[in-house]
Amino acid sequence: MADDKEKAPDYSVDEILAEYGSCKKPKVVEFPEQAAARPRPKKEIDLPGPDGLPPAEEEAPEPEESGLPQPPTPIQTPPRQEEPEPMPEIVPQGIRRTIGARLSALMRRAEHFADHMYDEAEPSEEDKKAERYMPGVDVEEEPAGDGPRRVEKRGPKPEELPPDVAPSELAARWRKGLVSQGRRVLIGGALAVIILLVSLELPFLRWADWADSISGGALPALQLRSLILTILLAVEGALCFEVSANAIRGAMIMKPCPEMLAALAWLFTLIDGLTAGRLEDRAGCLPCAAVTAIGLVCALWGIHARQAAGRVSAKAAAQAHTPYVVTLDENKWNSKPAYAKRSDFPTGFGSQLLAEAGPDRAYRVAAPLLMLGALLCALLASFGRGTPGRFPWAASCCFTAAAAWSALLVYGLPYRRLADRLDKLGAALAGWPGVLRCGPAGIIMTDGDLFPTGSVSVSQVNVFGGAATEKVVAYTATLLRALDCGLTRPFHDLLRAQGAIYREVSGLVAHEGGVSGIIRNQEVLVGNADFMRMMDVALKPGHNVRNAVYCAIDGELAGLFPLRYSLNPAVSPSLSALIRENVSPVLATRDPIIVPLMLEQKFRLPVDKLEFPGVERRMELSDKDQDHDPIAVAVLAREGLSAYCDAVLGGRRLRLAARWGFLFAIIGAVMGLVVTFYLTAIGAFASLTTVNFLVFMAAWLVPELVIANWADRY
Repeated sequence: MADDKEKAPDYSVDEILAEYGSCKKPKVVEFPEQAAARPRPKKEIDLPGPDGLPPAEEEAPEPEESGLPQPPTPIQTPPRQEEPEPMPEIVPQGIRRTIGARLSALMRRAEHFADHMYDEAEPSEEDKKAERYMPGVDVEEEPAGDGPRRVEKRGPKPEELPPDVAPSELAARWRKGLVSQGRRVLIGGALAVIILLVSLELPFLRWADWADSISGGALPALQLRSLILTILLAVEGALCFEVSANAIRGAMIMKPCPEMLAALAWLFTLIDGLTAGRLEDRAGCLPCAAVTAIGLVCALWGIHARQAAGRVSAKAAAQAHTPYVVTLDENKWNSKPAYAKRSDFPTGFGSQLLAEAGPDRAYRVAAPLLMLGALLCALLASFGRGTPGRFPWAASCCFTAAAAWSALLVYGLPYRRLADRLDKLGAALAGWPGVLRCGPAGIIMTDGDLFPTGSVSVSQVNVFGGAATEKVVAYTATLLRALDCGLTRPFHDLLRAQGAIYREVSGLVAHEGGVSGIIRNQEVLVGNADFMRMMDVALKPGHNVRNAVYCAIDGELAGLFPLRYSLNPAVSPSLSALIRENVSPVLATRDPIIVPLMLEQKFRLPVDKLEFPGVERRMELSDKDQDHDPIAVAVLAREGLSAYCDAVLGGRRLRLAARWGFLFAIIGAVMGLVVTFYLTAIGAFASLTTVNFLVFMAAWLVPELVIANWADRY
């Protein structure tokens, strides 16, 4: 640094005055000793210009603005025959040089600020055009805190699911024995009615006379009826053998299930029927065989409904070779989860159907507690009261009350109703793991959801400027295919009809309302009318068509393609149902014609409740190669918003129905256990009759039937 300062050249007074504000033209005086000491540059021959004059010299670049003093720009002398080397600059030293340089820099900064102080307040012409012609888009909210909000994943992880099985194989497996199982449900229900009739005191059934005629007075009527009820209940248990089989299997693998309560209730009721005549103070109280029989039928009904629903779901998923898979992706829009749909093979769908349902997992904790509570209540009501002979009767009543009728209908009944409804639409829920992920979220909708294949057609072709029809159609179809929007298919059909071929495109850029690209060194613009106006493409009077695709080549209008959109009647009710259920629709459309204004004016859709991101965000949300959650919510075999909406809302309804049904079942079981314990402890045989017991159990079954009927009504 010291060497550089020592070698700094000197400046003349005229150059210093010229740099710091002197208006007098400086006069450069060359010192002879400096000119002699300076090396001679090589001669450069300047060729004359077109007008015969020598070319003008290049201007020296302006010095960068900074707070430090800048060296003055050297003043060149007029060109001579032998141009001398520029004279070294003289750098003034001292405080005046520093102050002058800083004042000069400050003045330049002030002038620059005065020239650009209104740049932000006055938008450019392009911004004005965008505000006028482009549709209003919704801006994504910034995540609060240090980063995006994490959503806790619901349901089991993929590695915790059973081994995967093909949907077609599952459908064939569950089909076996399904018809006979349904028939046994009906036969078991009829047998339960017969058991109920035997348990009631009917005027035309005089059991005392029948007992006297059969046994000659040796067999009391109570024992005769108890024996008949025991035999019929044993037949009922044989018809509903799946209940006992599941209970035994659950006990062997140490997984308690609601079937255990029903099987124990059936076992203790059989014992009570065989020992009913030994209690002298029973006062004609029959075993609760009718209540237990109806409980067995409800349990078999729930097993049958769940198996039938699984078969229907597997069959619906196996209809299409490449169906659509619906997932719930985290932090998809506005840092919240959103449902997304992709075309893919449903890997893991079979394992999700085989996964254990939520109510069953909850009964792993509830069933042991209820069984322990029923056993303790029976012991306290019999041995604790000094009447050990009442134990079979007390255990039968306590276990029957704890085995609520709705225990196995909580998930199976609403699942069956939803599966039948979705099967008609070509959709299927992906088991309980997919249902458990359903909750308040957004839903990503693309062009194919609002307007599936066949809903958009090109009504006519108009070509302008003498361009070839084949060229205009090829250019338009090429850009739309590169954009990968809903217009790809109709323009592909038009391309084939015109005998044209796709062209190679480069520099593809998606805009609001259109797309641009380079084809054969020509700039091609394809989009709606507002996009053409924003890109300064002149539209002649009469060419302003609302729902049409325009094509411009090198800034000149070349083609006009009016389009015909047909909206499915189910789209509007589906959107209303989504909004009503707190599911926010997010339009991730790529079609330049599908904008909120078009949907509102032409189809009267509630666009004020729809989210419409910017073009770049829509491209990301509708990208086919984006990452998705591995757990599927549903599988769709058809296009359109109807199946998509019903699958999402159906999963939410089923999750709520299962939770509310389980809650009512547990409350009913606990209250029934408390009531039966009290009545058996005081020996209230006259109060704990078959009719009273039936009314109490049926009262807690009604909420489950109402919830199951509500699950598929949306």
